[in-house]
Amino acid sequence: MSGHTESLFQQEETSRVDILAKTPDGFQLELVRQLDDRDARAIINLSALQESDPDKHARFNATSVRKYFHYPKTFPVLARHEGIPVAYIVGITLESLNKESWVKCDAHWGMGDTVYIHSFFIHPKYARQNYSRVLIRLFSNWLSGNGFHYITGHEREEDLLYLFPACEKIKRFSNWQNQGVDYWYYRRKIR
Repeated sequence: MSGHTESLFQQEETSRVDILAKTPDGFQLELVRQLDDRDARAIINLSALQESDPDKHARFNATSVRKYFHYPKTFPVLARHEGIPVAYIVGITLESLNKESWVKCDAHWGMGDTVYIHSFFIHPKYARQNYSRVLIRLFSNWLSGNGFHYITGHEREEDLLYLFPACEKIKRFSNWQNQGVDYWYYRRKIR
């Protein structure tokens, strides 16, 4: 191979996005329709900051970032501050998880009204400033505007109480994905 690095994706000059929200202080929330190499690498690097998170599956690599930032099969949202990616949320319809045995514990499986939060991460610098709840609220508002009524996911209890205080705990999973940590499967009405 010559001195060129192979591209992760079909070459895109810039990511194609729909701006969902913008603030005067430089924050922008974007629905990612097509990801360019630069943003893909930024997301991979951002996900690598999850040192204290026992969920190693949530870290992106060149293959998984392509798989999960794949609108309209997924709902990938990227938050930027002054043009730099600082957070992401990836939602997936509950029905697309039909190969997962745990999905059957949700009474809404098969109704087409629920989005599972597959990945959510915010740079530690911004997490301390309460942006996590704001990003989830904006994401939920977008989902609601697109016909969804619930969000679900798996969270540790302490994170669940902070991020989704008004959620319904559906089922507790001991030693979630052999991580040695218990996670709750939750559902939250978004409108």
